Amino acid sequence: MTRPAPLLLAYDGECPLCRRMVDRVQRWDGWGLVVVFPLQNAELLHMAPELAGRPLDLEMHAVDTGNRRVFAGAEILPQILRRLPRWCLVAPLMSLPGASTLARRFYLRFTAGRHHTSGRTPLR
Repeated sequence: MTRPAPLLLAYDGECPLCRRMVDRVQRWDGWGLVVVFPLQNAELLHMAPELAGRPLDLEMHAVDTGNRRVFAGAEILPQILRRLPRWCLVAPLMSLPGASTLARRFYLRFTAGRHHTSGRTPLR
C-alpha cells in the first residue's frame, strides 16, 4: 500500500479540546503525514490558500497536500486515519454505510460545547 500525501490540519490553537486531539494525532503519526497548523498562525493561508473564506473557527479543516482537496469536520477523520501507521487499516471502515453519519454525530457532539468547556468565546 502506498502512503497518501501529507495532510495539513488546521485547528484552533487556543481550544484545549482541539489541542488535546492534535497532540494525540501527533503522537500516533509515526510517518509524519499529518502537519498541524493553528488557525492563529498567520502563515496558515500561505500554506493552504484553499482555506481562505472557510469557517475555520467553527470546525477543523484539512487540506490533502497531494490533490489540494479540502475536508472539514467529520470528513477529516478517515483522512487522518489513512495517515497513521496503526490506524490506516481502520480507515476503509469509514466508507461503510452509516459510518459517516456516526462520525458526523460524534464530531458535532465533541465540538458542540468546546467554547463553553474551554471558557473561551468563539473566534467569530
